[in-house]
Amino acid sequence: MEDEAVEGRPRIHPDDKVSELEAVTSDAPTIPTASARVARRREAALLASLAIAGAVIEYPLAFALKSIDRSDLVRALPFLGVTVVMAALIPLSLRLSAELGLPAAPLIAAKLAGEKLHFSIRSLLRVSIGYAFLAALAGASVLALVIVPLVLIQRGAAGLKLPNTPMMTVAPGRIAFVGASVAIAAAVSEEIQFRFVLYAIFGWIARLMSRDSRGHPGRRALWVVTIVQGYLFGLIHLVPLAGTMFHSTPKLLLGALVMPQTWEGVVFGRLYLRRGLEASIIAHASMDVALFAFAAIGVLRAG
Repeated sequence: MEDEAVEGRPRIHPDDKVSELEAVTSDAPTIPTASARVARRREAALLASLAIAGAVIEYPLAFALKSIDRSDLVRALPFLGVTVVMAALIPLSLRLSAELGLPAAPLIAAKLAGEKLHFSIRSLLRVSIGYAFLAALAGASVLALVIVPLVLIQRGAAGLKLPNTPMMTVAPGRIAFVGASVAIAAAVSEEIQFRFVLYAIFGWIARLMSRDSRGHPGRRALWVVTIVQGYLFGLIHLVPLAGTMFHSTPKLLLGALVMPQTWEGVVFGRLYLRRGLEASIIAHASMDVALFAFAAIGVLRAG
C-alpha cells in the first residue's frame, strides 16, 4: 500500500473528479481567513465532542454484553481520562495536520466550511470497505499464525479450549444490535484519538528527523508513525487483559506486538493517510460490526 499515499496526503484518483490545477494548488500554503479559523474551531469542537461521546457511549454498552462488577467500572476510568486528554489535543492536532500535509477530516472540514467535496463518497465507501477486509485479515492472520501456535506450545493441543466468554450467554439479537452500537461508538472515538491525534503529534516529531522538500514528514517517517500508533492501539487493548495474561512490564510490551489490534491499527493508519479520518472510521466500524454479527450467528447456532 506504499504507492497509495504520497507523503501523508490522500492519493488523487481519477474517479475523485479533482482537476490537475486543484491537485497542485491544494499543496500551496495559504493564510487562514477569519472564516477559515472559525470553521477550524467548529471542527475541533465537533471532533472533541465525538471522541468523548463515543467513549462515554462505548463503555456502558460494552458492559451490557457481559456481567460487570465495580472493578470493571474502576478500570474503565483511566481510559476515559485518556480520551479527555486526547480530545484536549484536537485543536493542536488540526493545526499540525495542516502544517504536515496530513489529511485530517476532509469531509467534516468541507461541510463545516461550506465547500464542495473534491472526492466521491462512493469511492470513499468502496476503499473503506476494502481496508476493513484487509484489517480483519491482518487480525485473523496474527491470531492464526502467532497467538494460537504460542498457546499450543505452552499448553499443548489438549489444553487448547475456546474461552467461555460472558457474551456467549447473551441473546444473539442483543449481541448484534448492542454490539453494532459499541462498534460504531468505539470506531468514532478511537479513530479520532489514534489516527487523527497521534498522527499529528508523532508526525510533528518524525518531521524533526526526516522531511521532504515541502517540510512534510518523509515517507519513511510516516511508516514509523504508522507502526508506532498501531502498536499503541494494540497496547491499550491489551492493558485490560494484562493482569491475567502477563506478569511483567517487558512481557506486556512484547505482547502488544502480537495483538490483532496492533496490525489492524496499522491498516487503518494507512487508510487514514490515503483518504482521511472519515474513511478510517467507516473501515473500523464496518469491521467491528461484521465481527459482532458473526458472533451473534455463532451464538445462535450454538444454541
